[in-house]
Amino acid sequence: MNATAVAAPAAIVRRSAVELSVVVPFFNPGPVVRRTVEQLVACLTEAGVAFEVIAVSDGSTDGSAALLAGMANVTVLDNPVNQGKGAALHQGFAAANGAWVGFIDADGDIDPRHLVDYLTLARTGGHAMVYADKRHTASVSGAGRARKLISVSYSTLVTAMFGLTVRDTQTGCKIIRRDVLTEVLPRLRERRFAFDLELFVATNAAGITDLHAAPVRLETRVAGSTVTTKSIVRTIRDTFTIYGRRRANHYAVYALAA
Repeated sequence: MNATAVAAPAAIVRRSAVELSVVVPFFNPGPVVRRTVEQLVACLTEAGVAFEVIAVSDGSTDGSAALLAGMANVTVLDNPVNQGKGAALHQGFAAANGAWVGFIDADGDIDPRHLVDYLTLARTGGHAMVYADKRHTASVSGAGRARKLISVSYSTLVTAMFGLTVRDTQTGCKIIRRDVLTEVLPRLRERRFAFDLELFVATNAAGITDLHAAPVRLETRVAGSTVTTKSIVRTIRDTFTIYGRRRANHYAVYALAA
């Protein structure tokens, strides 16, 4: 199915008894996207979770979207133009039905079974969000030295600029309670990798503090990384844009009425 990402974010409305919606954004990941989604479906089925998977191809040209055709409980949105991870997530969220909404990277470095663990934590703790934290003492990372250095440098920059207590905004595995996502989504503007940071900035501005950091195991990526020098520079630039929005009170509650 072909679809074009919405131009502006909108609140999501629950339409069924689905407990967990998982959005899987991807761009030219190759065959690994099929393996990731198969593992995701298998572990959620085994855990007895009422779920749906919304896989969003962000302008992929490698035929990866076709690899997901016909999978049970999987909706595929195949966009003709690459707009960025954040844009794909906005589109997936708009189609989500679950009481909880999660997302996970498609490129094979994060085991989808983490989402089962995170859902359990979210249920029992009543948390607003459970998110992967690669700096958690129980986390294990197979990332290379250069990638780890980039990650630590960026988190240091984020802490200095925003004063967030979140040590890792960017690891691509999170679960969010629907009412929380519905509240903050209309304020989010980022269409690429800085989406994750903006999500935390918006929840902080809304006074939502029950965000639970959970350990994650990061394997060596099966698919090639979409994190390039160009994307890093753009993410830093977008980070300063988010900082400007925050100073202008864009994320404040009353801003929604403006």
